[in-house]
Amino acid sequence: MSKYAYQIKGALENAEGLFCGFRVLLCTSHSFELVDVPAEIFDKEIRAFIRYRILVSEKFDIRKLPYPVEVKIRVPIGHWLDQWVLKNIYGDISKPKSLNS
Repeated sequence: MSKYAYQIKGALENAEGLFCGFRVLLCTSHSFELVDVPAEIFDKEIRAFIRYRILVSEKFDIRKLPYPVEVKIRVPIGHWLDQWVLKNIYGDISKPKSLNS
């Protein structure tokens, strides 16, 4: 597992105003990145809940959501960011490097 911290900066909407992901500030020991986390990583129920919350309020604050809902948002983001950091910060680690290369 790579070490990083993240902060959700806001929800992303497409041209029709529908929720399409979150913009996240990702901090590692070497860099800061703005990363767009796609909505497809969340289950259908959570996507619908997020769409509703965006429609009824001007500001989306994940800390003000019920704890079970916050967990259903943060856990998929964490898993997705784990993979993103491994791929984009540390490179493709799926293939072991040869000692001769």
